[in-house]
Amino acid sequence: MLQERLERINELRKKAMANPEFMKSAQAHAEALQSQQHTAQSKRSKKPKTLSDIYKGYDFGI
Repeated sequence: MLQERLERINELRKKAMANPEFMKSAQAHAEALQSQQHTAQSKRSKKPKTLSDIYKGYDFGI
């Protein structure tokens, strides 16, 4: 039963890979994911401020 299902899935995968419209759609999807991942990484890549950066320039009279 499992083997039959896997064979059916593999058959459908091969048909999809042979379809140029599917491949075009898959490529567009991959590019969209790549751009989303890139923007998400750029938002997180900011270096967190350290306490010494925050209080730089202040004189506490110590």
